[in-house]
Amino acid sequence: MKESVRRYLADIGRRGGLRSRRTLTPEQAQAMVASREAKRAVREFEQSTIGTPTSDLPGVEIVRAGLRDLARRQHSIDALLVSMAAPRLRRLGIRVAGGIPHPEDALFVLLEQQHGRAAHSRYNALVRRMVSFSRAAAMMGRQHA
Repeated sequence: MKESVRRYLADIGRRGGLRSRRTLTPEQAQAMVASREAKRAVREFEQSTIGTPTSDLPGVEIVRAGLRDLARRQHSIDALLVSMAAPRLRRLGIRVAGGIPHPEDALFVLLEQQHGRAAHSRYNALVRRMVSFSRAAAMMGRQHA
């Protein structure tokens, strides 16, 4: 390629790159990283032994849906439950990216809107389900070790 053509194309590329370059605020950059990490957590869980569709652990459907909802930044019942159980899930080797602040309170409010007076018993049942999942996953991990 001729040197003059090469310089011409380099000049066009440089000007186009400067015009189309986008700048992100620190908040936008953090949100992009959080979203990417949450999606990675879902992928890793679904590829793990625990997260496979054939897994019969109690509550695995809650964890699977909760991780997906956290990746989508949705405040669903499942996402709130996973946020509540995040420390224990992390100790089990399950990556939980991007939790929701004060998930216990938010979960109770959401259940109260949906179930009225039955919210307290529903809350306790869901928490017990997550505890059952954590215990079963821990037992499964001990068997594989």
